[in-house]
Amino acid sequence: MTENYRTFSNGVQMSTVSVEEGRDGREPGRQTVAILGSGDYSRSLAGRLVRAGFPVAVGSRDPDRNARFFTQQGAAVTNRRAALSGAGLVFVAIHRENYPALQADRDALAGKVLIDVSNNTEIHEGESNAEYLASLFPDSTVVKGFNVLSAWSLSSGLFGGSKEVFICSDDDIARKTVMQLAQDLGFVPVDYGSLRAAREIEAIPLRLLPSWHLALKMFLGIFIIFFLYCLYRLVIFRAITGTNQASHIPVSVMNMTFAGTAITLLCLVYIPGIFAAFTQLYNGTKYKRFPNWLDKWMLARKQLGLLSLLASIVHAFLSFMIWSPSYYARLFEQTATPSGDVKYGKLRWSGETFLLFGALSLFLMTVLGVSSIPSVTNAMSWREFNFVQSKLGWAVLIFAIVHNAIYGAEVFTLPGLFSSYTIAVFQLTLVLPAILVLMKVVVCLPCVGSRVDRIRRGWERNKPPSRVVAPEDPQEETSLMS
Repeated sequence: MTENYRTFSNGVQMSTVSVEEGRDGREPGRQTVAILGSGDYSRSLAGRLVRAGFPVAVGSRDPDRNARFFTQQGAAVTNRRAALSGAGLVFVAIHRENYPALQADRDALAGKVLIDVSNNTEIHEGESNAEYLASLFPDSTVVKGFNVLSAWSLSSGLFGGSKEVFICSDDDIARKTVMQLAQDLGFVPVDYGSLRAAREIEAIPLRLLPSWHLALKMFLGIFIIFFLYCLYRLVIFRAITGTNQASHIPVSVMNMTFAGTAITLLCLVYIPGIFAAFTQLYNGTKYKRFPNWLDKWMLARKQLGLLSLLASIVHAFLSFMIWSPSYYARLFEQTATPSGDVKYGKLRWSGETFLLFGALSLFLMTVLGVSSIPSVTNAMSWREFNFVQSKLGWAVLIFAIVHNAIYGAEVFTLPGLFSSYTIAVFQLTLVLPAILVLMKVVVCLPCVGSRVDRIRRGWERNKPPSRVVAPEDPQEETSLMS
């Protein structure tokens, strides 16, 4: 075993212990890694390090009691000072409130790289755990990292979950060393810069679906609006006029609600792109930032599309449950019997066309959803991805509009639809798609589309034309030519 020293930018020397080739079955050149703490995370981390070929020493307050928990990991369990003696990298796998207890080993921690893996129970402003640890041990180099990994992800062989590890430190060499360690363990290190970024890194595990917040709020808002609208038309107004339709709330009302929500969310996927085009036309450049609300909206388009797909699937399932002439009478052939009853036959042209465009829109929307899966997206070229998400997406919207319009084509202007002083649900759901299609037609006009394309290629309306100024001195002209 050989011991080397590496000096960091803050003057701290880190000792690195190398294992000679062939000894202990580990790869040569692997430095000993110490872990302070003997909890579940420490056991999973020790096992992961050992499988990657690193010698591991676990420092525990009670090594005799806790050694039995590390028998399968192959790590040596000892007291903290003994674990620190031969290690250069030290994982601090204890809670923040226990940091002061490490002061007893302050001299042993000097010159070490301390990797803080702790998390908080709630998001708070101010000093991060890593910054607090650095203030307690100024003679050590603190790196924040590995806190976004759970004990399960460390012990499961990297199956499932994200492989990204966010790492930050004020010392560039220490940060790069820990990033290399993360890569050796099979993870993807992400450089987050200085130690102050630990405040953001520590907040990541506490955020619940951060990229879905806006999309979920829009989904819930639209769903509630359509539900209340359908509830008024189909239940409340009819109850006022003496008909009890409350029994149809679970399926019929919810079916119409999901139908309206699905097509509206699909429109909200493509509206921000139209707004972005108009904004660039107004600014005359693509180098000016969009408004903050538009930025957030554009970042939520993927989530909006997936929620639209979810609402479409629920709508299709509920429609299948109630598919009968009792609910869709005008879509079936009707013949009168001698007794005066109505006999329903096969689907009419409107019924079959209605189903055709509904099935096409659902199938293509599923293709859109599958193409947004990261593994599928990474296998596609930019041109393929743009075709699927843009061209195919607009085809889905057109099919959904036709599907909805055919449903009410024959009764679009019947006075009975307006008996509740409101328009029918299928009419309401066509308003936003019609506006969106109209805006898209405007953007596609040659006089508008060509200008948008020029702006997106870098043209600026107020940019002064570049020109070459002829030098007055002939000698200067010669030097320019050379």
